[in-house]
Amino acid sequence: MNIYIETFLLQNSLINYCLLRLVELTTKSKTSIFRLIIASILGSVFSVIIAIFLNNNLIINIFKIICAFIMIKVAFRVKIKSFIYNFILLFIYTYALGGAVMALTGSVYTTNAGIVMSSKVSLEVICLTLIAVTYIFELVAKHIKQKITYGRLIYQLTLYLGNKHIKINGFLDTGNMLKYDGESVVVIDFPSYIKLVDTNLINYSLTNTQSVKTGTVNGIQNLKIIKLDKIKIKNGKKTKIIPNQYVAITNKIKADNYSALISPNLI
Repeated sequence: MNIYIETFLLQNSLINYCLLRLVELTTKSKTSIFRLIIASILGSVFSVIIAIFLNNNLIINIFKIICAFIMIKVAFRVKIKSFIYNFILLFIYTYALGGAVMALTGSVYTTNAGIVMSSKVSLEVICLTLIAVTYIFELVAKHIKQKITYGRLIYQLTLYLGNKHIKINGFLDTGNMLKYDGESVVVIDFPSYIKLVDTNLINYSLTNTQSVKTGTVNGIQNLKIIKLDKIKIKNGKKTKIIPNQYVAITNKIKADNYSALISPNLI
């Protein structure tokens, strides 16, 4: 079996980049694309040296450890504790990725440098796909982290008016300092109000109710306001019931996971 050195370098560089990206995603260590690429190429050069010049297993393993040490040192700007974590993760991901690639291969060959695998699917395509997946995973992880952070600020609300009540989610808005008659106001979206009072847009427009003025970056608004019999705020196992609570109605809440803005004064 003939293996061209340029192909060997390219494949190893791609694999090394995948591994270093996975380490970066896990530990969030300081790095850059340039540092990752340089470290990946250096790792490939070590693999070529091992494949061509070395045949003693002990020396080969020592060179692999030195190679991993240099790759981590070049790729990341970290202190000793984080360096050790990255070093261990690099080896863990190396064996994990090796097993994944091996599962996709049709033939396996043993060389001084380790295992060489061939497949109907190009190893370059596999590695590039894995690199793309790491960037997609990073974007998804950031989105999930943001959702989790927001999730801690979302409370379950039950609004009571007469013999009707509805349950909605409310977001703890630290910027909501809206007050009416000296009392904090909960802002709810228009669909929630319509559902609670069982009315429609025409009747809502014709209803003459009290209003409160608000100022935002979008300008000044006059929001209609009503007093509920009570409101129940629940977050986990904690529940708070507030009687005679004022709520203002707006059509500016566009979120898909909450329908109200809660004043921090009510929590």
